Amino acid sequence: MEGVYFTSFARESLEKKSRRKSEHYAAVYDAIIKHIDAFSVEFDCDIYTNSVTAEFLDDFIIYLEDQGLRHNTIVGYIQKIQTLVRRAAMYNYAVDNSYNEIDLETEPTNAVFLSMNEITRIYYYKFVNQDKRMAKERIRDLFVLGCLTALRYSDYSTLTADNLQDRYIVKRTKKTNVDVKVPAHDYVLEIFAKYHGCIPCKLCIQYFNKYLKVIMKEIGLTDKITYSFTKGGQLQTVTKEKWQLISSHTARRSAATNMYLTGRMKTLEIMRLTGHRTEQNFFRYIRLTNDDTARSISGDMFFRK
Repeated sequence: MEGVYFTSFARESLEKKSRRKSEHYAAVYDAIIKHIDAFSVEFDCDIYTNSVTAEFLDDFIIYLEDQGLRHNTIVGYIQKIQTLVRRAAMYNYAVDNSYNEIDLETEPTNAVFLSMNEITRIYYYKFVNQDKRMAKERIRDLFVLGCLTALRYSDYSTLTADNLQDRYIVKRTKKTNVDVKVPAHDYVLEIFAKYHGCIPCKLCIQYFNKYLKVIMKEIGLTDKITYSFTKGGQLQTVTKEKWQLISSHTARRSAATNMYLTGRMKTLEIMRLTGHRTEQNFFRYIRLTNDDTARSISGDMFFRK
């Protein structure tokens, strides 16, 4: 067996799969290819499928750290490179099996979630001095939809009257192309009625996130949150107000976490809605504090006489 240029194989694989994947999928692999090409130029080396060894990956990790990338971004890149090498082996190209010796762990992220009390506060907030389009209110209402359906932005921002069927939200998801059916919360029903089924959003996700932060700041979500992460190989600790950490994806994470905290829904049932395939990934995704866990289990008979 012979090896082939790794980036050529990666581009070929990307071209085959990108038609069935999201734009984000293609963008991530494009970034990986650019970094490998840059590494190849800087160190004057050709990288074949059988050049991706444990030693190469160790060197590449250091290179990515020098580029100022966050640890979790690097972990994602390395895992995707390893996936490509496995695929190359399936196509009978030469590979060096030591690539599989590299096993990086992700760091806990700074992602936040909103409690049901906070979601209710957001939903009932009265805006003043709005423009004629009621833009703040429309963005707020759309965000609340996401907080109560566990859908991704690409799905909850494209809901129509046809997706509301007998008090259920029925939607084929864009990213995974599977059908989901979510019971409609009372707030969701009110929002659909308010806009006559024409859910209010024509914003790209970047603009949505920009204005969402402005709205969350106005509502007063200003709790201080301190978190740490590794960037460029160095541990950094920062403190931000909660509104600064809220994005379109906070809605989905909040829905999943709050569903779990009710104590009435089975984990596997929630996973069916979120699309998580393993409980390990699900529990890494949701946000539970020690207080949340204590409240969740406090009513169990184990703690009674």
